Amino acid sequence: MPNIGFQDYSVSFAFGGNTASLGFSDLNVMTNLGYNFLGGVGYSFNDNLSLELEAGFISNAISGYSAQANASLNGSSVSATGTVTLSGASIQQIPICVNLVIINPDLMIRPMVGIGFGVCPTTMDLGSYRLDLTSLGLGSGDVDLGSYSATPFMFKLKAGMGYAFNKNCDIGLRVFANILTGSDFGEGLKTDVYTVVGLNGNLTFRF
Repeated sequence: MPNIGFQDYSVSFAFGGNTASLGFSDLNVMTNLGYNFLGGVGYSFNDNLSLELEAGFISNAISGYSAQANASLNGSSVSATGTVTLSGASIQQIPICVNLVIINPDLMIRPMVGIGFGVCPTTMDLGSYRLDLTSLGLGSGDVDLGSYSATPFMFKLKAGMGYAFNKNCDIGLRVFANILTGSDFGEGLKTDVYTVVGLNGNLTFRF
């Protein structure tokens, strides 16, 4: 999951009798390499063309975010650009889509391509980060950034290559790209268009 770009965002919080706010621009959430799995069922119109319903699960840890930050503490403000490391942050997705797939089951080496659309319920937990204000005599503490949910529209592209044991069973590899748009996580936290790219080992049975 490449970095996820967000629209400008702001958050306010209180700690130790102090009030603070943070505003972010050029906000990018950075993820680590994750894992995914999926399954589906389909209906064949003929030997080469089928329609399938597919669902899966994708999980990635979030390492941190980079942004232009504007902070305010008890009415005093400061600006900075940099990267913040997050603890316990992650993003999980459940992509659900309908795909049109083209494949030739008469070949021993079977290329395939597919295109589809659907939705992708997403939960993003931003975990916490360590706010250190000891230089101001206010100490330090962990700030919980909360958990957010969205259900963006998804456009899917996939392609692969398989080896056929017989006409009704093959094994191979497939790559996919989920293009997501319209992610509104609430409280002003919205994404631009972003893409999730993955690779799967694949086993297919036909009846």
